[in-house]
Amino acid sequence: MPHKLSLVIPGLCGPLPELDSVASRALPLLSLLNRLHRKNTAASDCTTLLTTLFGLQRQAYFPYAALALLAHDRQPGEHVWMHADPVFLQADMDRAILADAQSLDIRPQEAEQLVEELNAHFAEDGLSLVTVDACNWLVRLDACDLETTPLAEATGRNINTLLPTGESAADWKRLLNEAQMLLHMSAVNEQRENRGMQPVNSLWLWGQGVLPGKGSTDITHIYSDDAVTTGLAKLHAIRHSALTDPVVLAYAMKQNGHSLVWMDQLQAPCQYGDTAAWLEEMLGLVEYWLMPLISTAASLDADVNIYPCNGVRYHFNNKNKLSISRLMFWKKGRLQDHVDSP
Repeated sequence: MPHKLSLVIPGLCGPLPELDSVASRALPLLSLLNRLHRKNTAASDCTTLLTTLFGLQRQAYFPYAALALLAHDRQPGEHVWMHADPVFLQADMDRAILADAQSLDIRPQEAEQLVEELNAHFAEDGLSLVTVDACNWLVRLDACDLETTPLAEATGRNINTLLPTGESAADWKRLLNEAQMLLHMSAVNEQRENRGMQPVNSLWLWGQGVLPGKGSTDITHIYSDDAVTTGLAKLHAIRHSALTDPVVLAYAMKQNGHSLVWMDQLQAPCQYGDTAAWLEEMLGLVEYWLMPLISTAASLDADVNIYPCNGVRYHFNNKNKLSISRLMFWKKGRLQDHVDSP
């Protein structure tokens, strides 16, 4: 039975501003996508896609936090877990733009000290943060009635309309205001600013939920450096490997099974609207990963689906076989036919 390869690449098709300025240099992506079989899917975002691929029972919110905890070999139990991640808010007269922890280069010892200070302050409220790494801080709850916005949807954006809502939103707003004041006074942030670094001046609440039950899936191996897909691998007892080299995937395609590959290097440029950075990362992705993998799939009669997490999938097998030698030079269509603008 031919191997199935699912490539999940959020950001491959935007959204991005200023597409006209990069269209002439994005021909490798345009050529590739124009030659693949494009189909609409019901999965318009990454969480819906993962829920479908793993056959998970749908929850009101995707349980990012519980899966991140499991990814780090810590058991979530039956509790609700929620991200309370360190962020930087750049505020002006009428808006506040969020920069996530990945852009802040937080040192592990800085994260530990800040969480220790926050926990000492909030002990009387019965709240305690735990760190699974410097960028991911979690809080355990007995229940949660908040409606939150995933961090990926808030990064690089004005968060004034994206703040948590729900019955307990006012209580959490008070707690966040206290956290912001404490972070402002922390010696950790004073030292960071002295080094020319942005401070950690707020927390972003998101990803709440309980660990889901095991779903029904035919996925046999996951290649990823991402905490959520790592957590899903451990939940389903699926083999998991870091994503290192296309040769590894070429070998996998010689075997029976279904491999899921998570590639998120295009996500941050889209979040920050950095078209130049997206173009650079995209060209490397197409040349180093996608072109060799499609070529290998053609030689091995493998079945490939590319999911940009935008309600579309691009499919390849030998029934719609590509002329690989001509692939890079086929220029029909426009970049805007595939890559969205905000």
